[in-house]
Parts: sequence; structure tokens; C-alpha cells
Amino acid sequence: MSGTLSEATGRRPSSQKGVRLFRPIAYFESLALIKPADLQALGYRLLLLDVDNTITTWNNQQLAPEVERWFARLLQYNLRACLLSNNSAERLQGLADRLGIAFCAKARKPLPAGYRRAVQQMGGRPEHTLMLGDQLLTDILGASLAGLDSVLLRPISLAQEFRWTYVNRRIEKLFIKGVLARTPHNHFNM
Repeated sequence: MSGTLSEATGRRPSSQKGVRLFRPIAYFESLALIKPADLQALGYRLLLLDVDNTITTWNNQQLAPEVERWFARLLQYNLRACLLSNNSAERLQGLADRLGIAFCAKARKPLPAGYRRAVQQMGGRPEHTLMLGDQLLTDILGASLAGLDSVLLRPISLAQEFRWTYVNRRIEKLFIKGVLARTPHNHFNM
């Protein structure tokens, strides 16, 4: 995280956050590269995660072994997770059950209400919540609008995606290089 950390919370003061609509705190090549110990050290307690191309490929119920191991390690660091997706409950239920975590369906990202609903459902606090996702125009924008920090992940695969995701990615190409140039890669500024 950039900025001065508060001694009381271990987090930067909210006044320094500002409105950075497309400014994740970090960019990672994959979920497996994010160390749960770092998330805990940064003061996060709740993780909201996108599904398609963040934890699995589009419209897929299978999870890579390294993704399952990553979720299993979260408990060791007192981190809770919740899937946050525009998908239906039917799409999310099996993944959430396999991972032993909660989910919030039909979130209507990037609207902030779904993010806030997930934080409330999980009994979390915005200042201790981190959104992880692969799209600037939904995951990162929505997190910013809801007052949450976020991490941008490289999409698992671009081979097949929902048609609106394809449109979003075309728009993202206009400014993603600038966003990535200002964002730490595969680490957090601690």
C-alpha cells in the first residue's frame, strides 16, 4: 500500500485513498502469487473474489490445484473469503461449497451495492476488505466506488469469455498500460 500506515489499524488513513477509480493497490500475474501472510500484514480480514478468469476460466466449475491450496491457506492467516460475481447462485454454489466459503451472486458489478452487500453479509468492514479480480471496468471500478481496496489479476485465459467481458476488455485496452505503469507488480508496497 502506498502512503503512511496508521499505527492503530495498520492501514493507510482513508483521507489518502481519494477517489482512484481504476487504481488497484497491486497487479499480480496469478492468485497463487499473492501471499496470505502479506494480506494479513496489510490489515485485510475479508477477501472478495471475482470468479470467471480470476479463480477459474470462464463458465468452468473446475479449479486448479494451486487455487484450491491458496484458499486452504487463508484460514491459517485469519482471512475470510467470499465469491462476488454477476453470475447466478447456481453457478457459484458448487465453487463456494468446494472452497468452503460464502458467495454473493448477481452482484451487478461495478455498482457498489453488491460489494457493500457482500461486506455486510460477511460481517466485515470496508477498511479491512480487499477485492481481487481480473477486470478494471467491473472488479476494480466497483471496489473503488464501494470504498474498497482492490488487486488486479491477470486473466487466467482470454480464449473464451462472456460477450460483454470481451467488450469491456476492448475498452480497458485504452488505458490499462497507464494503470499498470503506476501499479506494483507481483508484490505489495508494504
